[in-house]
Amino acid sequence: MTDEIKQHIGQFFPLEEKDLDIFLSKFKPISLKKGELFIEEGKKCNYIGFIVKGCLMCVYNNDGNEIIDEFSLENEFIADYKNFIDNQFAEKDVKCIEDSEILVVKYKDLSDLYSQKQSFERVGRLIAESLFKNWHDKAVSLVIDDAKTRYEKLIKNRATLPQRVPQYLVASYLGITPQSLSRIRKAT
Repeated sequence: MTDEIKQHIGQFFPLEEKDLDIFLSKFKPISLKKGELFIEEGKKCNYIGFIVKGCLMCVYNNDGNEIIDEFSLENEFIADYKNFIDNQFAEKDVKCIEDSEILVVKYKDLSDLYSQKQSFERVGRLIAESLFKNWHDKAVSLVIDDAKTRYEKLIKNRATLPQRVPQYLVASYLGITPQSLSRIRKAT
């Protein structure tokens, strides 16, 4: 792992340098090309990733229709988290929209770290909180906000996403048609 990545990741993990080295030693870098799967529906979900570079999407398959659950960008964690913590089979695909660099840690390695030090458990809690917050914000927005407000929040929180992701995928994520998204974009 390069010093640049280590320094960058260290901003997210409140650990002393020695502990950061121990913690990050369990993460392994992988490179995936656009279109490749990071997590595949129906396969054992025993790892979580931290995106160093790239853009990924979480996709549920509903009778052949892809339903976009989430997009994840640099400096975010990505997983089918419920199935990761239960060590079960993934219920969704996590697919690369761009060529991506991801740091991956296996469930067993993360669990071993948690048992070593309380500070490692704290980092695990921060990872879980980050994933939960993203999920919660999207769920609440789908219930409370109209499509225009959901789009505005998306742009506010992830300004580069519309340039990196095809419009039809953004529309699916927002729960609207591409035509509705086009009208909303013209009006904003």
